Amino acid sequence: MIIGYNVVMVVAILLLWPIWVPVVGFRKKHRRTFLKRLFMEALPRNDTASGDAGGPVWIHALSVGEVLSAEPLVKALAQKIGGHRLVFTASTQTGYEMATRVMAPHVAAIRHFPYDTPFSVRRALTVVGPRLVVIVETDIWPNFLYSLNRCKIPVHLVNARLSDGSFRGYKRIGFLMSPLLSLFERICVQTDSDRFRFLELGVSEKKLATVGNIKFDQAPVSVSAEDLNRLSEGLCLSESAPVWVAGSTHQGEEAVLSDAYRSLRATGIDAVLIVVPRDPGRAIAVCSIFRRSGVDARTMGQIERQPSPSAVVVIDRIGVLRQLYALADVAFVGGSLVDAGGHNPLEPASVAKPILFGPHTSDFRWICQTLENEGGAIRVDDAHQLAGQAGHLMVNRDANRRVGQRARDVFIKNRGAVERTLAVIGSDIHP
Repeated sequence: MIIGYNVVMVVAILLLWPIWVPVVGFRKKHRRTFLKRLFMEALPRNDTASGDAGGPVWIHALSVGEVLSAEPLVKALAQKIGGHRLVFTASTQTGYEMATRVMAPHVAAIRHFPYDTPFSVRRALTVVGPRLVVIVETDIWPNFLYSLNRCKIPVHLVNARLSDGSFRGYKRIGFLMSPLLSLFERICVQTDSDRFRFLELGVSEKKLATVGNIKFDQAPVSVSAEDLNRLSEGLCLSESAPVWVAGSTHQGEEAVLSDAYRSLRATGIDAVLIVVPRDPGRAIAVCSIFRRSGVDARTMGQIERQPSPSAVVVIDRIGVLRQLYALADVAFVGGSLVDAGGHNPLEPASVAKPILFGPHTSDFRWICQTLENEGGAIRVDDAHQLAGQAGHLMVNRDANRRVGQRARDVFIKNRGAVERTLAVIGSDIHP
């Protein structure tokens, strides 16, 4: 299998080089990561484990969402074996940037994950020299897994889940996925539904363990009153205006939010909408969507340069969404009005904020369904419902507090997955 995979990859590279060379050259995010993923940078001598006979534990996460999911696991491992024995990687540039913000105090080194070419994988394994690899949620690559297997380095997949789309795709190539998934020592899944899906893909039952979702073990959003005041002042927010935060929005959702916001304002609710695009590089384009409908919209950077209030604020950087949820009166979690699978609603839940999301939440199915069933979140289908529910929660403070508290209750009572995960993979972790 691996020989065929590499032959296909070489042929694809040769055929597509007229396309991918300009992509790497002209797109900033690819320029910044290309060489670092092709040829992993060496670890400083005083980092990790070069002096540790057993080698470090290598934890990997794909992008921003997976990095944040991995945070409680990394903290627990750092306490268990010491941060100097941990190396962390992310595949995307935004994931890498987030990792440098949240993982740096807990690990010895942070690097970009290698491209899945034999050369890049060999270089990365030589640089890190891991005794154990832990992949969080997804990002499964054949050369990487087969190289680990050849080197007799155990690899675990943790917080694993299979969305409807992933499951359908994997089933279509089951003849490839079954041997690939068998290379994992253990797979720690979030729910029994995920467990059954992995079984259908041919994974041995003894490799699977249902441990829950480590996202519940993330530290609750904690922002001091002073920091909240500073953030509010920096965005020129009025003390009397309700704040509606729309987090991790995707292309296609901002037009719906624009319609909903205009409907909300038409009812006399003078709220401020703060939009946090999943890709902060879209901030200017998102502002244009609101302006075309007659709504004043400015980026956070524009407000910082020329302070003045704006009806809609669009965030043009990563790393502030958690604080904004703490500032919010109502939270909408994006990726759910378009078919993008949704995003993590536990950050607003951890600070007892009432949550709205759309119909597309397959990536967080169990969490969203539980929040909805317990009365901690409300599902909406369109701009009309979105405006109506947001307005109700802004005007009715009792409903606001009740829904928010129920969301926090769900967050609190489902913790403990990190401890269960460590119990499963513990035999490969040596202090």
